[in-house]
This record gives sequence, C-alpha cells and structure tokens, in this order.
Amino acid sequence: MPLIILGIVVVLFIFFHNYVYKRLWDKGLKYRVYFSTNEAFEGEILYLHEELINSKILPLPWVYVSMYVPQNLVLENDSNNSLYSIMMNTSIKRKKVFTCKQRGVYRISNIQLTVSNLLHTAYFGKGMRHKNELLIFPKILSHFETVDLLLKQLDSVVLTNKIANPDPFEFKGIRDYQVGDALKAINFRASAISQKLMVNIHAPTCAQKLVLVLNVEDFGENAITSVALHEQSIRLCATLAQHYIEMDTNVGFVTNGKDSYTTESIDLSSGASIGHLYSIFECLARMSLNFKIQPMAEYMQNITDKEQMYVFISPNHDEHFMMAFNALASQGIAAFLVIPAFDDMETKVEDTHKIALWNAGARVEQL
Repeated sequence: MPLIILGIVVVLFIFFHNYVYKRLWDKGLKYRVYFSTNEAFEGEILYLHEELINSKILPLPWVYVSMYVPQNLVLENDSNNSLYSIMMNTSIKRKKVFTCKQRGVYRISNIQLTVSNLLHTAYFGKGMRHKNELLIFPKILSHFETVDLLLKQLDSVVLTNKIANPDPFEFKGIRDYQVGDALKAINFRASAISQKLMVNIHAPTCAQKLVLVLNVEDFGENAITSVALHEQSIRLCATLAQHYIEMDTNVGFVTNGKDSYTTESIDLSSGASIGHLYSIFECLARMSLNFKIQPMAEYMQNITDKEQMYVFISPNHDEHFMMAFNALASQGIAAFLVIPAFDDMETKVEDTHKIALWNAGARVEQL
C-alpha cells in the first residue's frame, strides 16, 4: 500500500512538475547579447557580452544558447554557443573575447534558447532578436612602409596644388597700400591716422579640395586575390583620408562600390572635420563588394570641376580606364592615379608624375 501511494505521489509530482515548467519556463527569463562597443577598427580585440536573467522561483538546470556570430568576428574559444545552469531569481553575466578580422557591418543573429525541466524529461525553446550592430572600420596603414613612400609622392603633388586665398575672418595685421591691393582691403581708420593708405592683412586659407575616388571594378585576377586587393585599397583610402584631413585639406569621397544599406554608389561631399572623417570611415565600413559595379570610366567622363584634385585608387588599369584617366589632363582637370598591386603582380603601366604604383604587400591566398 505505501508503495502504491508513493507511486501515485511520484506520478502526480512528475505531472505537476511538467505542467509548471511547460507554463512558466520562459516567464521572467531574459537573455541579451551585446558588443562592448559599437565601432572599432580592423584588428582590434573586443568583447561579446552575454547576460541571462531568471527572475522567478523556478530553477533552470540546463539553458543552452546558440547564435550565429559572423566568421569575421573571430572568437577566442571558437564557440558561438553557451551553456548555463541558473537558479531562481539569479542573473549570470559572461563575456567572450573576439578579434575584428575585416571591416564591415556585423550583427548577432539566429539566437535560440533551449531549456530543459528539472528532470530533463522535456525541452522547450524559442528564438530571440536583439538590436546589436558592430561597425568595423578599415585598418589605418600607419606603419606600412610603402604607404610612407606613397604619401611623400602624393604630398608633393597635392599640397603644392593648394590655392592660397585670404581668410576674411582671420585678421593678421596692417601694412602700406600696394598697387594691386583690393579696395575692400583698405583700413580707412588706420589710413586717416597715418595720413596714408593702409590695408588689412588676413591669414591665408587653403581652398584646394581633394576627392578620393575608389574604383572596385574587377581586374582579371581570381576572386580571392581580387577581394583581398580591393580590401587593401579600401584601407589605403581610409589612410589617405585621415592623412589629408589631419593636414586641414578638404577631402571628398567617391566610389563605384555600393552601400550595403542603400545599395547605391557612394558620393560624399568635401569636408575637413573629424566628423567628416568619421563619415568617410563609415562609408568604407558599409561598402559591399557583392553588387554589380558601374565602370569607373563613366564617372570620369562626367568630371567637369577644375577646382578639385582627384586622386584615383584603382587596381584596375585596363585600356578603357586609362583612356578615361588620360582624357582628364586634356580637359585641365588635376588627377593622380594610385595603382595598388601585390608584390608579385605585373602592371601594365609605369610610375610617372601622375601615376604611382603602390606595393600592397604579399599576395593573399585565402580570406
């Protein structure tokens, strides 16, 4: 008789246990995952934070969390999944170390929670969504020897082409009037005191505008080499943008690569502020190489602004592209071409005062 009663109690307990867990397993159960920062550069080490909260009196002995982590976020322990055992009214926090391998926009997705009851006789699960986004900017090639050589060559072209104009808001001093001075520069108060014409002197300001033009057209190599060289070209573009904005040069950015959000080509007007540099970095991070690319020659044929200097970064330098580039000089448009190439690649053109061959390093065999 006692065994029968005990059996009935056990059956009732199991039934009640299964019923309670089925009804309440996800009540008060919260999970969130987020990056330690929203922005980073290639090569930086960040943390992926996880937090599991069980705010009920029901313990959860087995909680399995699976998620999709993009392969370019290289986890230290190489595991996307987590296993928890959490008691009632408890929270658990963990963090995973990962390295930002390549620029882009990344999200944690396909989050799935699987929970068992106390006796492991039933399992329950649900999918979750979190608004988490990490923007990885291209690496700045600050210690790349061939970049230093390229910058010296570019500086001799770009900085000597700056147009110096007086800044009307920055007063520097007063001097005697000279033939050719503008009438609006005359300081009549100072002229009356000194009994001779005196003019205001203003500090010069640079009116030169530089446009970085990135061409990501295919150039005939295999897909892995092509993508790797385009990525190195993007890093070079970010490096040049930072270099010239730090030198107070107005820098614009144009590319036939498409924005991964809008699927449109990117055309960013000139600017020289830190905020503008951030905008260029953001455009480079969001640019995708997976869309159909418009030939750069079509853009070059529509260039008419002679007050800007155009610096093209283009691994592709086929006959059609070079004809369009050479046509710019005949139109009086200042242009300079940088051709990135791995150290074992042959190029069809040679260094000139308007063309620089940039050694992008060793060929990449796998991504």
